[in-house]
Amino acid sequence: MQTKKFNPVFNSYLIYIGVAIASGGVALYTPIIVSETGKAFSGFWAASILFGLNLGRVLGSYMGVRFSRMANHPLAITGNILLEGIALYFMAYLQQAWALALFALLAGLGSGLSFPGLKNYLLKLKGLDQTSLFSKLAFAIRMGLVGGYLTASFVPHDQLKLVFLIVFITFILYGLFMLIAMRAISENEEIDLAEEQKALSDQTAQTALTGNEAQGKPVELPLMFYLSNSVFWCFAVQPMIGFSLHIPKFTPEIPVSTPFWLAALVIIFFQIPISKRAVRTLDHFRFLKIGYACLFLSFAIMVVFTHSAVAVIISAILLSFGQVFYGPSLDVLVARFANKSAADTGRLMSQQMFYQSMGTMVGSLAGGVLFDMAQSMKMPGLNWFMLAAASLAMMALSKKKIPELYYNAGQKVASIS
Repeated sequence: MQTKKFNPVFNSYLIYIGVAIASGGVALYTPIIVSETGKAFSGFWAASILFGLNLGRVLGSYMGVRFSRMANHPLAITGNILLEGIALYFMAYLQQAWALALFALLAGLGSGLSFPGLKNYLLKLKGLDQTSLFSKLAFAIRMGLVGGYLTASFVPHDQLKLVFLIVFITFILYGLFMLIAMRAISENEEIDLAEEQKALSDQTAQTALTGNEAQGKPVELPLMFYLSNSVFWCFAVQPMIGFSLHIPKFTPEIPVSTPFWLAALVIIFFQIPISKRAVRTLDHFRFLKIGYACLFLSFAIMVVFTHSAVAVIISAILLSFGQVFYGPSLDVLVARFANKSAADTGRLMSQQMFYQSMGTMVGSLAGGVLFDMAQSMKMPGLNWFMLAAASLAMMALSKKKIPELYYNAGQKVASIS
């Protein structure tokens, strides 16, 4: 029951606006700092910034599980948001590549601690549909990314103090919007505490009645299924480094942020309709294969047309279509397996996100290493060729091997039940 003064829709939009503003800040600084670091140091050190950022997110997510108050209290969440903003702001004054990577790690730590808390407070808005909540959250993130990438096209890349001042302001606004929304949600939650406790006790009683059905060790999803997700995002994140290093060297006629805002626009327009199609279809592995096929085509185009700005744009669009096709179907496969088995859906989703984050972390570092290797061997398309070949191999595995493992696990669930 909601109080008359409490408006769940209004508070959800406070969160969406804050997230969109912060996403714009992230999109503003990421291609610029990666590109500038690559020019000043190397592709490896440019990649180390994204590696540190993703490592910090993994560590932050792990700490949030172990110490839930750090990720759930309104003041803690706001503090973690400000930690990310402050760490990013100081990057404008750092002269050493290792220091940039270290402060990126601190920024990622703040992100890894604050974002799960954000989702937790969205789920506290009981009067709103959860699917709608998270689809609007994803939309807000993408809208912010487009705005940030477009802004990066006009902000001088050599004025890092201005860039990171804007970024810092976006995180202050993000923290402020979040704090206002979280306090209102918390106050309303206290008013509804009696109803919440009653619902919880009813749920506990129901769990006790059906608990005997879930005795025994639950059947797990095969490791290769998780690893395929990790590998996909390892490949998908490569162009974040690859394009940022490739454009200044081979296609300087286009701004370094161009492929990123174009990719974000594609995801904005096509994610929802393709997601709906993924939910309706029974053959979700077909969408996983299409995802890998898009990656293969994206990388293959860069191999053939290494010095073409048009090829960079087409490659970025294909890459975004790969993410649009792959992501929703993988979510559906994990969720439906959880529904059939005794496994907890939240735990399976957490495992999925862990492997995805690991893939992103490894991919961000590997992208810089592959770019440096291609330049040292004077073969500018070598890094793209290796990614294309690996994507083709994963597409083949997604055709038979991985589906067989998944369906075999499902048969085990059926035999137990």
